[in-house]
Amino acid sequence: MFASDLDGTLFPNTSLRAASGCLERSRHLLDALSKAGCPTCYVSGRYLDLAREGLADFGLPEPTWWICNVGTEIYDAAGRLDRTWERRLGPPLDREGLWRSLAPVSRLAPQEPAKQGPHKFSFYYPEALDEELRAELVSRVSECGSGLMLVTSFEEATGRALLDVLPDGAGKAKALEHVAASYGLAPGRVFFAGDSGNDLDVFTLGCCGMLVGNTPEAVRRDARRLRARNPAVRIFVAKASYGDGIIEGLSHYGLRLPEFPKVAAKSGPGGRS
Repeated sequence: MFASDLDGTLFPNTSLRAASGCLERSRHLLDALSKAGCPTCYVSGRYLDLAREGLADFGLPEPTWWICNVGTEIYDAAGRLDRTWERRLGPPLDREGLWRSLAPVSRLAPQEPAKQGPHKFSFYYPEALDEELRAELVSRVSECGSGLMLVTSFEEATGRALLDVLPDGAGKAKALEHVAASYGLAPGRVFFAGDSGNDLDVFTLGCCGMLVGNTPEAVRRDARRLRARNPAVRIFVAKASYGDGIIEGLSHYGLRLPEFPKVAAKSGPGGRS
């Protein structure tokens, strides 16, 4: 099964522009995977409508599965919610209680209502988190009860941190494992590409993991620490960025790739968004 993060991985929407023809090569790859009967799964922090909007902006094909809202929601190709997964996550989060605990943290602000979910309470912080502040936030979340976790990432385009409170049974890794299990696939038969901090837990599955070449240094450093703690974790770091990096990663893991057409046209949107 092929799986990939969207923003900064399949979507070339960071400060680094995509190489000429990158989007065309990405489309060709995804079409070839679909024709070969390989399930595809897009894994995103976005909610479904916003993820589909991004897909349309960049002209990429629809997947077999969507994992949205940082692994708290799973949808099939028709946009039907996976109710089995929803029930597995339990009751909705107590957002009022969480906000009472987190509100005293200066400059922390809830994200827009459309970016929240029953099992996801998300915040902005105007800069990258240091270890002391992250420890305080984890402590405040734990005060609201067991069974919760804090997932953080960094948004390069704005320079702010993104924070998500989730049930500890959620997250990108567990959601992807759930989808793979529906095909009877062991994690070693899953390829996953990412570029951000909230992608790192997926690598703990034992999948064919990779980071694209535009991955920030802080995420690369955390990936090295993860691999040092668990040598069984597989993380290939590509030289190329975005879809070209994904193609490089698939080749690294031995996938026989299609022949890519030579493209002289523009690669499409690629700056900040």
